[in-house]
Amino acid sequence: MIVPASDLPIEQYHASAPAWLSKTTLRYFADNGAPWFKLFLDGQVKPSTPGGVEQGAALDCLLTENGADFDARFAIKPKGHDGRTKEGKAWVEANSGKKLLTENDMAILADAAAAVRACSAWPRITKSMAQATVRRQAPALGLGLQSRPDWLLPSEGCVFDLKKTSELRRFGAQSIDLGYHLQAAVAGWCLAGDGVALEHAYLVAVEWERGARCRIYEIPHEVLEHADTQMREIAAEIGERLASGNWTDHQEQVEPLPVPGWMLRQMEAVG
Repeated sequence: MIVPASDLPIEQYHASAPAWLSKTTLRYFADNGAPWFKLFLDGQVKPSTPGGVEQGAALDCLLTENGADFDARFAIKPKGHDGRTKEGKAWVEANSGKKLLTENDMAILADAAAAVRACSAWPRITKSMAQATVRRQAPALGLGLQSRPDWLLPSEGCVFDLKKTSELRRFGAQSIDLGYHLQAAVAGWCLAGDGVALEHAYLVAVEWERGARCRIYEIPHEVLEHADTQMREIAAEIGERLASGNWTDHQEQVEPLPVPGWMLRQMEAVG
């Protein structure tokens, strides 16, 4: 099922676990374990928030929504702002509930947005659905999976996800560590429920700095296949625990301590 952004605001999308699991919630389970995940579902713990979230959300909003949405959700903190003064307090009250950006953020935001709009994929991106949610039920698990690509082009089986990065040269390794391949696999599995084959999963990487550059990367199909296996295994375990109510974590057998590569090389040299 493909749900337009107008029918499912982003706040509702994020609040829909555990009925709908996304890449993010799958990663929460895999990284933190079953006991923590149950506390997360019950609202007793919250995941840590990485730095730069506001800037990334601002870039997403600027490129995938309209100017009115941006103005409603973000405010530019004036240089020399002092919340203790009468004028400062009035500004805070007038912008209550908005995410705050600095003037430097806005300068970088303009450069980053311009870099994305100048990239080779932009003409295709402009034909895509922005912020649409793709969902598919997994009845055997008693739950569903969902993904929200920044841009979706069903006619070509393409998804584009915008990613802010500090260094393009390190983006490849970072993208795997951050689970971007898993995000694409979830989108592909959901689209298959609508008879849409995921042919291309693109990452639109843009630097967060003045004079920003943008590069388009495609996730290889063999990486997507591996991520699809991971996704199914994690979702199956969550489904089993939801059905059984058992969120304890136990170790089946003693595991050998992982030895870093540099130590293995030293041991081989001595031996």
